Amino acid sequence: MIDIVLEGIWSPIVFILVILITTLVAYILYEMGNPSYKRTKHKGEPFISGNRPPKDIRKIHVPGDNLFWGFTEALKNYFEPLVEGHTGKLNDYMYWVVITLAVVLIYIYMAV
Repeated sequence: MIDIVLEGIWSPIVFILVILITTLVAYILYEMGNPSYKRTKHKGEPFISGNRPPKDIRKIHVPGDNLFWGFTEALKNYFEPLVEGHTGKLNDYMYWVVITLAVVLIYIYMAV
């Protein structure tokens, strides 16, 4: 049998103190950073083995189909029925969410 215990305390003062202490620790860690660090104009650009990215980023873009080809090819028997089952309609996805939630709630209700 599963026992669900919903006991605890709620103290807004403790909650605020925890947030303040966490913020203080984060600020101290921020201040301990390297002060001689200088931002460069290349900050935020992708690192491609030290080479500059081309002007047209599509030349180096790897689509998801190519990235996961081996994975999907190895599990083709598993993925094909899943792809066929997807209609692309939001209503169908919401039906699955509601049905799954109902099954989980019934299971929890029966277990208690």
